[in-house]
Amino acid sequence: MEELKLEIIRKLIDEGGEGVAELLRIVEDTHPADLADIVEQLSEGERTVFFGLMPAEIASQTLAEVREESQEELIRALDDQTLQEVFEELPDDDATDIVQELSEQEADRVLSVIDTEDRREIQTLMRYPEETAGGVMTTEIVSVELHMTAAEAIREVRRQGQEIEFFGVYVVDSKNRFQGMVTMRDLILADPELEIVEVMDTDVVTVPPDMDQEEVARLLARYNQVSMPVVERERGRLLGRVTVDDVMDIMEQEVTEDLFRMSGVDEEESVETVGILHSVRSRLPWLCLNLMLLFVSAQIIRLYIYVIDSEVILAMFLPVVAGIGGNTSTQSLAVTLRRLMLDGSFRGRKRRVLVHETVVGLMNGMAVSVLVFGLVFVIQGDTKMGLIVALASWISMTLAGFIGAFIPLGLRTMGFDPTVSSSVVQNFTDILGFFLLLGLSALLLLN
Repeated sequence: MEELKLEIIRKLIDEGGEGVAELLRIVEDTHPADLADIVEQLSEGERTVFFGLMPAEIASQTLAEVREESQEELIRALDDQTLQEVFEELPDDDATDIVQELSEQEADRVLSVIDTEDRREIQTLMRYPEETAGGVMTTEIVSVELHMTAAEAIREVRRQGQEIEFFGVYVVDSKNRFQGMVTMRDLILADPELEIVEVMDTDVVTVPPDMDQEEVARLLARYNQVSMPVVERERGRLLGRVTVDDVMDIMEQEVTEDLFRMSGVDEEESVETVGILHSVRSRLPWLCLNLMLLFVSAQIIRLYIYVIDSEVILAMFLPVVAGIGGNTSTQSLAVTLRRLMLDGSFRGRKRRVLVHETVVGLMNGMAVSVLVFGLVFVIQGDTKMGLIVALASWISMTLAGFIGAFIPLGLRTMGFDPTVSSSVVQNFTDILGFFLLLGLSALLLLN
């Protein structure tokens, strides 16, 4: 279906005149996210022509949806008048995000052609780091003063909300200090002469502009608010709001970053934008670290090679003990990372998490070791060998549960991203498994 659309668009562009009119009808009936996908698939010349034909409102929505690498190309192709019209339609947070990703030359051009008010809003938002509440918030809010009547507030909402999408109304005092929030339902149903202070909700969670965007998203999900007011710490002034659609973008971005880091890959890496050398440089350090850990595993096997020479069957059980420990640490790591994402502080419960994961590993290890003993006995017919492999598996799973929780918690405590731990935890548990099986065999079997 997408290929058919592309062919139709190319044909209508070539026709001109009536073809362009038909193309505009198609554009108006297509969602901006779908238009962005089409733009990405067109050639460079075709996409600039296609984008230039769009009405300003649709072009602005499409521009916000395309990849960052394509945004500058599209902006460069617009004349100053069209560029101003497009940015006039953009929400200030989207406009800021786009400007921050442009080259200095194109960013200066955009700021020089847009209205003074829009320029001031963008420059205000650009003062905050990108991945903070201030960096992702929008200053487009609807607010009413504390001592307005419900009737006065409704008139003010109608005035402010003409071109703003909003779900609730913020309440401020005469100095724009945040006081609370009132829902549209409560505002409409309130007695017209009742003051806002009597119907507003003061139990509203707010965030400072320097709070990390991931923590903002976590709070918004935790307290089920439709938007999060961003409030200045010192004077309590209302600066803006973080909306649900911003949070969805934040979570997508954070999950993508975490997945890349868990694999030891640079989160900025993509086939379209990053060269081969950059990809090599970003991945090579983690590969080297894991290689060193693999050599540690190999060295342990070398130290105990006389044990394997004496009992060759142990080579069969090495991946069993290492694998079951690795599975346990992976489970513990996944649960711990999820807890960190939902509640990064753990509010003093880190010790409880460590104990919990260790005990879970111990109890699971107890059950699995019984099964391991039975399987080894069936295969080998040796009770002592079965006990050694079972004991090594039990200890390995117990310690793996602790390691899977301890390493990410330790990294978070030291200020590092805990998701990078996943690429080395598996190798640590392999080292542990090899050492336990061969060490116990040397101690209990040969001696």
